[in-house]
Amino acid sequence: MMDLDVQTWVKVAAFAGGGIAMGLGAVGAAIGEGYTAAQANLAVSRNPKISGEIFKNMLVGQAVAESASIFALVVAILLLFMDKGNPTLLKAAALFGAGVSMGFGAIGSGIGSGFPGGQACLGLSRQPAVSNKLTTNMLIGSAVCQTPAIFSMVVALMLLFMDFSNAPLHPTWAALVGAGLSTGLAAIGSGYGGGMAAGASCEGVARQPETVANITTIMLVGQAVAQTPSIFGLLVSFILMFKPFPNPCSCKQPWRC
Repeated sequence: MMDLDVQTWVKVAAFAGGGIAMGLGAVGAAIGEGYTAAQANLAVSRNPKISGEIFKNMLVGQAVAESASIFALVVAILLLFMDKGNPTLLKAAALFGAGVSMGFGAIGSGIGSGFPGGQACLGLSRQPAVSNKLTTNMLIGSAVCQTPAIFSMVVALMLLFMDFSNAPLHPTWAALVGAGLSTGLAAIGSGYGGGMAAGASCEGVARQPETVANITTIMLVGQAVAQTPSIFGLLVSFILMFKPFPNPCSCKQPWRC
């Protein structure tokens, strides 16, 4: 294994990172979309007369939940087909970190976006007259749920396109992989938690439509607080990517650095 040349290691890291980005990135979106569809079925059984409206609302909710997996697809395609530039072991670490960041980062947002979509469908079966309010609330809540996935994509793109060639191999390679893990893992809870808040908000609008302004405000404040852990993860990723490290290698063996 250690006899592989640097260019091969870069390809291995890029292909593995691409698989992780798309493989994990599809998990959350699939669960979120399935939850929305399940709730839409329940909604139709409660009020078959407006099945068409419920169906349209379901598709809109699923489309938003799909966003996280689309981000993952973009990063995966870049990892698979982009010009890798000057092959170095640090480039390999950065490419792998990018895949990890986007793969994990898409899970929470994909699942979380399914909650407002599903609850909006159920709410529509109870309160067909407030479909516009429900759809608007759903879209706002679902959009905010995508924020952690966007953070993960930002970190992934920075790892893909930044030049780390002047940094020492050790411990920079670990910092780059850690940067991907920090934002990627931190995004899981924030995306899921923001979706729970958005789903409860849609349920609240259906129960008391006249309180939609207050409910939406509380939802946004709650989601903003729920996003702070992913912001902390993003901050740590920035520190790991931009922190300079002293070169621990001997000048007699510069190729190891």
